[in-house]
Amino acid sequence: MNKILGLIMFLCFVPFLIIMYFVMYPKNWKKKKTIFGVRNRSEFLDGDNSGLVDEIVKGNRKLATVILISSCIISLAFLLIPNLSAMMISFTVFIMIICVVIMLPHIKGNGEMKSLKRELGIVAGSTVRTADLKSISASHTFNILSFIIPNGVSMICLVFSILYDLKLVDVGKGLYQGSFGATVLSGVFFFQGVLFVVLAIMMDNMRNEVISQKSDVNANYNRAKKKLWSDMWLLMTWINTALLLFMVFTIVLGLSPVTVLVGATVWLVATILLMFMLTRKTSLLNEHYESEKVTEDDDDFWIYGVFYYNPKDVRLNVEKRTGIGSTVNMAHPVGKVIAAFCVLAIVFSFVMLFYVGVIEVTPLELRVDNGYVICHQLRDEYNIALEDIKEVTYVENKGDFKPIKIAGVESDNVLKGKFGVEGENDAKLFMNGKVDSYIRIKTDKTTYFINDKTNKETRKTYEEIK
Repeated sequence: MNKILGLIMFLCFVPFLIIMYFVMYPKNWKKKKTIFGVRNRSEFLDGDNSGLVDEIVKGNRKLATVILISSCIISLAFLLIPNLSAMMISFTVFIMIICVVIMLPHIKGNGEMKSLKRELGIVAGSTVRTADLKSISASHTFNILSFIIPNGVSMICLVFSILYDLKLVDVGKGLYQGSFGATVLSGVFFFQGVLFVVLAIMMDNMRNEVISQKSDVNANYNRAKKKLWSDMWLLMTWINTALLLFMVFTIVLGLSPVTVLVGATVWLVATILLMFMLTRKTSLLNEHYESEKVTEDDDDFWIYGVFYYNPKDVRLNVEKRTGIGSTVNMAHPVGKVIAAFCVLAIVFSFVMLFYVGVIEVTPLELRVDNGYVICHQLRDEYNIALEDIKEVTYVENKGDFKPIKIAGVESDNVLKGKFGVEGENDAKLFMNGKVDSYIRIKTDKTTYFINDKTNKETRKTYEEIK
């Protein structure tokens, strides 16, 4: 199982990294709108200047290639880590770090291109932004009706999940019924569908890019670009809905967690392929309109060619300089809030990874004290009153014991939380996965499956309870 999960992560990570590499470090810079986040211009194509740009591009692309190959080789090594949690945590942290490291040659190239501009006497801000008001109304492509069906299906799934968890409908095995896992899952996916609509509207209302003195050319170019994005968000909504249907179906029938993993993997692969197609079509569109003219020089407002900060620009979202899609103007009040939220989300992610790691290495402890069976790890997880215990059983060997997680922690070392066990969907586990024996405690409200650090200590606790 560990190797399967690791292999899935590897097969998803490597294609993403390769796409990121080709988007950020194109080989033929002369046909691109920007070079490391600096606008491409006619001065760069002249004689010796072209050679200088070639040197900058090739040097940084070579460095990025070394990072790409090294990252792929190192990521294979994570498959050899025997502990599942250690592998997942290490791989996740590695992915976060590499997503930053792969950008370093781009940042270096951005600085070198800006230095070249200064050497050539190209003054930033020497040109002005232009707008073609005639083409604005002719460039919108967003159609809200096309999003109604997939989001309507998602809403039906949400309503069904609520009724299912409230036990107002009785279908399937009911293993997860009442855990509200289906409701939470449906709510998250429905929110994503609505978010895709909002993002599609934002992309459709971006300021038109002026590439020609002819309004019809500007309208056609911007309409085609926005149509690509509208279609992409619509396909993402349908993929989102399809995965939701699959997940709800899996929960209702009580299928294996591996089935959920397979569905999530298919979704991730489909998303990566969709982004690849969008990247390719956007590149072909820009190549088709080679008559683009540089109408503004706002390179200095792009930090490292990646982050946009322009207090004089009233727009919240702008088209990215590197890659595809849009980014926020961090000088905008809302942009500052979004940037702060992103930083907090990254910090929170690392804190959670650290917390999961601590749980994995902290031993579980049982003790009988003051009339209670106390299950402790970092804190007292369960306090089971001895007077509430109706039945207690000691099992020497787990054998075919196969709990199914509903909510909680499940790893090689720790099984803790709400699980489905022996036909019960509200059993509570507090178990060391490496210990074979366990104690089954039954009360009026629930059933507990617990053990200690070793078989000997588990047996000792059982005798104390008796």
